Amino acid sequence: MNVATSQEMREIDRRTIEEFGVPSLILMENAATRVVETLAQRRPTLRGARVAIVCGKGNNGGDGLAIARHLAVRFHARVTVWMIAPDPGALSPDAAANLEMAEKFGLTIHWIADGVSVELGQSLASSDIVIDALLGTGFRGALEGGGASAVEAINAAGSAGAYVVAVDIPSGAEADTGNVNGPAVRAAITVTFALPKIGLLLFPAAELAGEVIVGEIGTPPALLEGVRARATSAADVAQWIPARINGRDSNKGKFGHVTVFAGSAGLIGAAALSAESAARMGSGLVTLAVPEGLLTAAMSVANPVVMTAGLPQTPKQTFSSRALDDALALAEKGTAAAIGPGLGGVKDEDLQKFVREFVARCPVPLVIDADALNVLSLEPDRGASLVRGRKAATVLTPHPGEMGRLLGIETAQVQERRLEHVRHAAETYGCAVLLKGSRTLIATPDGRLTINTTSNPGMATGGAGDVLTGVIATLLGQKLAAGDAAAAGAYAHGLAGDLAVLSLGGAAGLIAKDIVDYLPKAIGKCQLESDGIISGS
Repeated sequence: MNVATSQEMREIDRRTIEEFGVPSLILMENAATRVVETLAQRRPTLRGARVAIVCGKGNNGGDGLAIARHLAVRFHARVTVWMIAPDPGALSPDAAANLEMAEKFGLTIHWIADGVSVELGQSLASSDIVIDALLGTGFRGALEGGGASAVEAINAAGSAGAYVVAVDIPSGAEADTGNVNGPAVRAAITVTFALPKIGLLLFPAAELAGEVIVGEIGTPPALLEGVRARATSAADVAQWIPARINGRDSNKGKFGHVTVFAGSAGLIGAAALSAESAARMGSGLVTLAVPEGLLTAAMSVANPVVMTAGLPQTPKQTFSSRALDDALALAEKGTAAAIGPGLGGVKDEDLQKFVREFVARCPVPLVIDADALNVLSLEPDRGASLVRGRKAATVLTPHPGEMGRLLGIETAQVQERRLEHVRHAAETYGCAVLLKGSRTLIATPDGRLTINTTSNPGMATGGAGDVLTGVIATLLGQKLAAGDAAAAGAYAHGLAGDLAVLSLGGAAGLIAKDIVDYLPKAIGKCQLESDGIISGS
């Protein structure tokens, strides 16, 4: 599913109007129709209902005025419009045109220039439905004054039982980041137009938006295909993952061979999780390479289907630079590799040398995670140069703290502008970068962005990232492009966690091994949804 930035949507609207000859008022009329149709589907008592519509001075307010007219005419709703603007002269041209129509239809319209209105609060509190048409996708920053007061009144009405509908995006939320810097509307549903806006998929805005419905308003389909971001779907995953089709030519060699380089004293579990997740994701073969002193421990905790190998180690039982030739030879036997989970001891210069040389020389597609990322971030410019110089596909999988170190910024800065920084990292390192979080983001050097919408709070648990490493490595080994492997891997990983929570009865107590165990069911669910046998939920 494609998703758009506010700038992309403005450009799409401009081209629709100028190149395809669709008048802007027609687009506004279509938007109003979609909102009213959605309300009719979800509120059987819409006819004669008490509806309050809070409108701003821009085109979002114009949508609200058009909605008011349709509700009054088609459903005889008792509509009251509240204009948060000083006077009609402040309105955008299309909003002014709809104001004139609303007045001719005899609608009740009140004006609030600024400050708190007791009448507004009372009107909204006595309404069955409250529609937020205050601010659109161009809003940035924090609401103040009359806008903030209006939002607080909308939310108070919602808390008292009114059905709150946001037009395009909840007012107070940023369309490009999902950030909320002040008061913001909490909606039951958000009806957005043409394409979902990126911010509607990102927290905290995603939580405020409620159910998101995309309304078609007559935008030429060709214009919707030019956006640079998308949200992964089950159909995407089903298409990307190689199908297990009955036939004489099906064999384990057709589904890849992942080699995982992981583990150190006390962290062998991370290595085992990463290797087993690769197997559960469908890799035909999996080899786990650990420091030689930990080989017995690895064999005791690894799934029996995982092959193991011991490599030369440092006195602290981490990989030694002497292991490099053996490691490269092992990697070359497979179709993809992963390095990082539980490596430990990143201050050890011998381990650093091993990681840097392995990253630079590994001949197969590679996932770089955890402590391997921390080694690269010790000298970010050098690390970026090593990754950019690789010939095979590469995926970096940092959490926000690791991303901050890779870019030389604070974790808080990463979280404030996640989209900006994941794209910057992909450009800087010249590879696919997956930024973990409640909405995992994947960026590629060509500017593409993918948003993952699966996962749950229970997955904030030790080892979950190690599982993701193995999942993505499997898909790389099955010849998926780096960005697609990261996107499909994140979706399947998150869905496995979601299915585990449903089965276990809650997110509390979810462990990484649960995610591993539900990977086959996640893959199967993607295929069934793609085939239309079951619906997504």
